[in-house]
Amino acid sequence: MHRVFETAFEVTKRALPFIPVFVGINDYFGSITFVSGRSMQPTFNARGDGSCDALLLNKLSASWRSYQRGDVIIMRSPTHPTEMLAKRVIAMEGDLICTRDSVHKAIQVPKGHIWVEGDNANNSNDSNTFGPVAAGLVEARVEAKVWPLSEMCRVKRIDPPRDRVIKMESGTQLHVSPWWLNK
Repeated sequence: MHRVFETAFEVTKRALPFIPVFVGINDYFGSITFVSGRSMQPTFNARGDGSCDALLLNKLSASWRSYQRGDVIIMRSPTHPTEMLAKRVIAMEGDLICTRDSVHKAIQVPKGHIWVEGDNANNSNDSNTFGPVAAGLVEARVEAKVWPLSEMCRVKRIDPPRDRVIKMESGTQLHVSPWWLNK
């Protein structure tokens, strides 16, 4: 019995210096997370209710804001900060987006914000509900689905719908003046 404790102590002593390395990799470079729910079907959880997919995350992309329109991201919910959401980036700051609700109003995404939506339009709590999202809420870009193994694949960037998004040049502001000033 003494020999077992001695061996366990040696293994722990040798592994201890690597803990900060693993924590650093998980916090700043990448990790694996599990997602459930229907808002990103059929991209994730295509097997239906109760299914759960594992995703490989690139956390550097959030730090460097290197995600683009069409990328899938993991972000903090703007309404429930302890909850994490998987959504697709539809529009970037400055872009003009037409909401997908029955009103179809046009909104310009403010500086430092993005517009996100779930792939399942009929079952998604997204920017159509809570509006543009602060880019600081983005935690990571999803690189790949790694579980279930039969569905392992790279998560592809899908161009946003052209009939709803007008890509504006960086720094371009939409200036709409009242009709009576245009005479």
